[in-house]
Amino acid sequence: MSDNTIQDHWDEQMSQRFIDYGRYFIPQRERQMRIIVELLKDMPQPYTLLELCCGEGLLAEMILKEYHQVILLGLDGSQVMLARAQERLAGFAGRYKVNKFELADRSWRRLPQPVQAVVSMLSIHHLDGEGKQLLFKDVFGMLSCGGAFLIADLTDPVSQPGRAAAADEWDETVRQRSIELDGTTAGLDFFQREGWNTYRYHDPDDIDHPSPLFSQLKWLEQAGFEDVELHFFQAGHALFSGWRRR
Repeated sequence: MSDNTIQDHWDEQMSQRFIDYGRYFIPQRERQMRIIVELLKDMPQPYTLLELCCGEGLLAEMILKEYHQVILLGLDGSQVMLARAQERLAGFAGRYKVNKFELADRSWRRLPQPVQAVVSMLSIHHLDGEGKQLLFKDVFGMLSCGGAFLIADLTDPVSQPGRAAAADEWDETVRQRSIELDGTTAGLDFFQREGWNTYRYHDPDDIDHPSPLFSQLKWLEQAGFEDVELHFFQAGHALFSGWRRR
């Protein structure tokens, strides 16, 4: 089984658990989404945006609310996620479409016309290094001149001390988030009980294959992207971008 195959590992039960608990697990999730929205502000509208693994439509909703002439295509591998996204985005009729896909499959990457932006939150780490490099090249080919590729994802620490620090920081951010939202540590308890901390419970055969941040920035440049930069980093979670300037 290829490292790039997600569907054999991730099931709809996991999708539902992520819907229920994702608000605890993602460091400063709302802030990361706001940064993505802000990075899109100077792009001339109207334009089409593609979101990879759109989940329940949280980021899509924020983008569609902010930019009234954007058309958004959301892709996800989970029917549970897509159903929730359809429900959440129902008020934006005519401005969005969601479809099922497999991230590693290249057939969806042949678009009928270029898009102006591609965004992704917590999806690309499911591909191994080779799969990420191929995706970056394919996304570059999807974009029109001036287009952006915005990524928020897990990264892989390059040393054991770095991994331990990331594991500790992730636990702490989940603890703080759990107390902030509910006044209890129930979110952290679930996070630890289920072994969601990739840095603490790493399994080479797991669905998670994060790559070092510096490697991914280099891969973006090698794919042709310019102005590659980092916008956010906490507990091993990074938000970075690249632009197709020509």
